[in-house]
Amino acid sequence: MKKSIKKNYIFNTCYQLLLLIVPIVTTPYLSRVLGVENIGLNSFATAIVSYFTLFACLGTGTYGQRAVSYVQDDKEKRSKIFFETIIFRTVMVFVTLAFYGIFLVNTKDNIIIYLILSLNIVTCIFDITWFFQGLEEFQKTVTRNTIVKLLNIVFIFAFIKSESDLVIYIIGTAMLSFLGAISLWLYLPKYICKPTNIQPFKNYKTIIKLFIPTIAIQVYTILDKTMLGWFSGNNYIENGYYEQAEKIVKLCLTVVTSLSTVMISRIGNTFKNGNLDKLKNYMYRSYKFVWMFGIPIMFGIISIADFLVPILLGSGYEKVIILLPIFSVLVIAIGLSNVNGFQYFVPIGKENVLTLTVMVGAVSNLILNLILIPKYYSLGASIASIIAEILVTIVGFVYIYRSKQLSLRLIFSLSIKNIIAGVIMCVGVIFIKQFLSISILNLFFLILIGIIIYFLVLAILKDEMFRDLYNQVLNIIKQLLNKLKFIKVKKVKCYKE
Repeated sequence: MKKSIKKNYIFNTCYQLLLLIVPIVTTPYLSRVLGVENIGLNSFATAIVSYFTLFACLGTGTYGQRAVSYVQDDKEKRSKIFFETIIFRTVMVFVTLAFYGIFLVNTKDNIIIYLILSLNIVTCIFDITWFFQGLEEFQKTVTRNTIVKLLNIVFIFAFIKSESDLVIYIIGTAMLSFLGAISLWLYLPKYICKPTNIQPFKNYKTIIKLFIPTIAIQVYTILDKTMLGWFSGNNYIENGYYEQAEKIVKLCLTVVTSLSTVMISRIGNTFKNGNLDKLKNYMYRSYKFVWMFGIPIMFGIISIADFLVPILLGSGYEKVIILLPIFSVLVIAIGLSNVNGFQYFVPIGKENVLTLTVMVGAVSNLILNLILIPKYYSLGASIASIIAEILVTIVGFVYIYRSKQLSLRLIFSLSIKNIIAGVIMCVGVIFIKQFLSISILNLFFLILIGIIIYFLVLAILKDEMFRDLYNQVLNIIKQLLNKLKFIKVKKVKCYKE
């Protein structure tokens, strides 16, 4: 039985938001308590360890989700895929830990931090989110991780009191991530059985194919932070600026990219069944979804950056005000490239095309980093990231255009009404902002005004997706009201009796 895409999107959005809810709730506190340099040091160290984590997981996450999506209803086959993937991952984790040990031996600075972060590599073995995503069981990941993330918030406010608590913060973050991964195993007995003829290295070629684009993506998402640390002479302040700007935008981006994780399994299953017309319909709706929510997020960040940064981060982060509008372009660029790559190329088995797109992005990002970071530091890294992501998106669309499988004209025509609404919203918010002082209340007021303007313009332009969204919200409200009426009637009857 197929799960609801709408429900799965909501569940997965909640899951992705939970992964970022701790930074959202605690960023104002941590940015003030730990300071910009400690934030930058944590960002730099985490980036270094991420390279090892990348090799530990290889391409098993994407491979496992897609493989499980193909055999959702076959318990024996999905169990076989599960055990093969876990065994493969475990071997890779131990190989990676051996190389990580060599890295530690040759590391002089911050050795304690790197030792703690080694737990992130071990966590790869126990992270089985990919399995439930392949089954389209997104509610499972949300339910269990909620408790862990709330504990993280409590931990931070209870134990992080000064700049000297950076190590304690890193320990707590690593441990809670590990516990979150383990917690999902409690659901497993219901979904797997003891399979036969396990061959964990049978599909290593496919896994490596999926790993290549993954590592290329990491090059232009993590290498920026690494190179910032190198070129700034281990002065981690620039890393701190970059980290906080990226964190804010990536949080907003979650709303857009969460649909990709949901759609990988659904499109993969649709493609496997040969329903190409339905697959195209899914794709066009995905592109429209990016335009619908990505455009207002981008223009919204541009219009309120000077209000958002002082309130969220405090003093000492003024440069983030400059970085945020640049970073905001990532919402559209990554949103579209996710639809191209992970909703289309991966499910239909075109990993080579995904590899090509991200390799273009990785190479261009590396070259631009070498040119821009030594002179402009975090600003240069931000510009390099934006250009790289745009190139990834362009290359993906070039393939789609040449293959004539989807209409580029239709894809981009879907954005026209959203662009008009987004520009009007941005101008309106900037105009109103001139008459307001910087405060939390005024920030929320500006966000509310922006939302109202955007959707009001879409209503006037008679946008189809907005109309569908509006009708769905009305139906939900009606259902809630009917339930409330039922409860009241029931109470009255009980009273009379």
